[in-house]
Amino acid sequence: MNRRITARIAAGLLAALTLAGCGSGGSAGEAPASSASNASAAASTPTSTASQELGIAVFLSVSANSYEQAQADGVKAAAQELGVGPVKVFDGGFDSTKQVGQIQDATTSGRFKAFVIEPIDGSAVLAPLKAATEKGIQVVCITTACGPDPTKIDLQFEGQAGVVASSYPKVAEQLAQRAIDACSGITDCKVFYANGDSTFTSDRAAKDSFAAAMKAAPATVKYVGSQDGKYDTATGRTIAQAELQREPDLDVIVSFADQQTLGIAQALDAAGKAGKVKLISFGGSSKAVTEVQSGAWLGTLVTLPRSIGEAAAEIAIAKAQGATPPAAVIDAGTLSTLEGGFLTKDNAAGFTAQWSS
Repeated sequence: MNRRITARIAAGLLAALTLAGCGSGGSAGEAPASSASNASAAASTPTSTASQELGIAVFLSVSANSYEQAQADGVKAAAQELGVGPVKVFDGGFDSTKQVGQIQDATTSGRFKAFVIEPIDGSAVLAPLKAATEKGIQVVCITTACGPDPTKIDLQFEGQAGVVASSYPKVAEQLAQRAIDACSGITDCKVFYANGDSTFTSDRAAKDSFAAAMKAAPATVKYVGSQDGKYDTATGRTIAQAELQREPDLDVIVSFADQQTLGIAQALDAAGKAGKVKLISFGGSSKAVTEVQSGAWLGTLVTLPRSIGEAAAEIAIAKAQGATPPAAVIDAGTLSTLEGGFLTKDNAAGFTAQWSS
C-alpha cells in the first residue's frame, strides 16, 4: 500500500467528518492487516449509520489469473486499511458485452458507492459508466483507460473520479527501444513481436506503436512481424514455434506479457535456441524475475497490479467520502521504484513481484 497516500486520504476524511466505518467483511478478508497510522485508525471510526456502508465493485476483464487477482487484492487491502466495505469482484470473462451488463446491474442495484474497473473495451463501457456517475457512483479505471482514446491516461468522461493505468502504446514503444538496444552490434538483427490480444483496442494501439518504432529504428534492425500471444503460455509457445520455422535465425523476441513469454521460452528451448535469442517481456511476474535473474531473459518491463488496485481504491474511497485524493490520474508505470521500470539481471536483487504469472 502507498502509505503516504493512504494517510493523507484518511486525514482528509477525518477533517471532513465523512467516514465509512463498516469493516470490509468477507470480501476483503484476504487483505493483510493494516499497520494503522493514527490518521487511518481515526478514519475507520464510524460517525453515522448513514455512511456505514461504502460498497466497492471491482470489474475485472477476467479473474482467472494472478495478475487480475492481485489487482482485486489491492482494492481489498485499501478498503480494509481505510475501514470500508464490502468489496465485490465481477469477472468479465474477456467478454465486453458481459462486462457492460455487470456494470448496468451493479448501478441499478444501489449497493455500491464506488467502481474500480479494468475495461475490456474502453469505448464500450463509456455509456454505462457515465450512467453510474449520474447515480453518484465514483468510477476509477485501471490498467487501461476508459473512453474513446486508449492511448491517453486521463479522465475521458464527465464525473470520472480517476484512472490508474498504462499507456499501452507508450509501453510498446519502450519495449521496442529495448529491442533496438539489444540489437546493438548485430548486423541484420531480426526482431519478432508477440502482441497481447488484437481484439482489444488498447492492444491494437500497442501493436501499431511497436511497428512505428521499428520503422524508425536503424537500418540494421529488421522487424520480421507480429502475432498475438493472447496472454497465454500455450499460445505463446505455438506462435514462437511457427515463427522459428519461418525465421530460424531470429535475434530478439519481444513479448507483451510474461505469461506468453514463458511459452516462447519453451519453444526456444525445444528448438535448441535458448540463450541464443534475446527475450524481452512485459509484466514483472515472479516467474519473470527468476528468468531474468538467471540470465535466460534479457529483461521485463515491470507492472505492479496490487499497487494499481490499491491506488485506484484510495482515489475511489476518497471521492466517495467527499475528500480530495492527492492525485486522480496516475501513470501505473510510475508506481515502480526501478529506474525506467525495467527489470534486468543487474537490478533484480531485492525486487518483489506482485503476481506469479
